[in-house]
Amino acid sequence: MVQITTYEITGQHGDNINDRLCISNYGARLVSWHTQVDDEIRNVVLGYSNLEDYFTDESYLGAIVGPYANRIGNSRCKIDGTEVNLAANEGDNILHSGANTFATQFWQCIEHTTNSVTLSCSLTDGFNGFPGDINIEVIYEISAKSELTISIKVNSEQFTIAGPTAHPYFNLNKEQSTTAHNLQIFSDHYTPVDEQCIPTGEIASVNNTRFDFRTTREVSSKSNMEQLDHNFLLSLTDTTTKLTSFPHASIESSDKKLTLHASSNYPAVQVYTGLHLTAPFTTNQGICLEPQFCPDSPNQANFPFHFTSPAQPLKTVICYKLTR
Repeated sequence: MVQITTYEITGQHGDNINDRLCISNYGARLVSWHTQVDDEIRNVVLGYSNLEDYFTDESYLGAIVGPYANRIGNSRCKIDGTEVNLAANEGDNILHSGANTFATQFWQCIEHTTNSVTLSCSLTDGFNGFPGDINIEVIYEISAKSELTISIKVNSEQFTIAGPTAHPYFNLNKEQSTTAHNLQIFSDHYTPVDEQCIPTGEIASVNNTRFDFRTTREVSSKSNMEQLDHNFLLSLTDTTTKLTSFPHASIESSDKKLTLHASSNYPAVQVYTGLHLTAPFTTNQGICLEPQFCPDSPNQANFPFHFTSPAQPLKTVICYKLTR
């Protein structure tokens, strides 16, 4: 039986190691990220103390999710003119591509250096209904300036749906039991959803709504337990044809000593405040900033998206940078 293995990468500035990260071969998960803040070390992502607990994790802690992140309504869409039925795992819908996909596969380590690790994974044609053999390669690389770059490349032998993302739960506070963070989202638009969290197809302005985070606001505190599991648009056109990252969102610790900046070449970001986290964690203990295509994009003609094909592999980059 394959065992869970972790790969440590470090970001070093001069003689000092500012960042120490662990990534596992199970789900290509970001297990921990320890960083220097003043004279203390903080772990800024939620993770299990026992690696075997990831086998029963239902929250996608730290995982690469996909091939297609987020939800697809009624678990079906048309691909290259043919209707495809996918394996539902959330009522009639499919979330993060269903059961036993990237988040629960053992990945192969291709290369491991001091500051980077490259992992790969493959799914066979028809897995959970997805057409084509799908191959993914992910590179985690940490810089001396505390910037984690996650480079993702997806190849398929047929037209297929692809749009994976990273799913770490961030908590920047000195004590992870403290849930309050300050959140900013650099978005003018969001995609309203129905009662099953499937987009209605509308692209709505955040003006005069609770989804306007263009100015920093506190979330996940006792005084403001605002719940978010919503998609915000950074661009109304598909930006993944170029590897140019642009700001998506940021979160700041309650003591204002640490800020995490998320950027990507994806056109949207899902912001999730951890409503459904369960023991050993607590509700709202971590915040996910998930750059991606909009949920249900294959079924929504006005959402920025493209299908992955042999002639057009998907190349995306996600950056999480810490500043002090």
